[in-house]
Amino acid sequence: MSGYPDASAPERRAEAAPHRHRTYGVVARDGGWCVTLDDCATRPFPDQEAALRIARQLQTQADRLRHTEPRA
Repeated sequence: MSGYPDASAPERRAEAAPHRHRTYGVVARDGGWCVTLDDCATRPFPDQEAALRIARQLQTQADRLRHTEPRA
């Protein structure tokens, strides 16, 4: 393999895998409130309002990346 394109080989383009919809949530944990996505969680925030604010911001960014309308 020389590192140069081979003119005889057909060009293959990688198809982008469709992104799944992400939904962020907030759950109570020891020490505060955590933002969750699937089975992952942030470190605890001291109050629920702070966790909700971060979850809303993350959800808005994820929706923009998917070109969908933000959720209320």
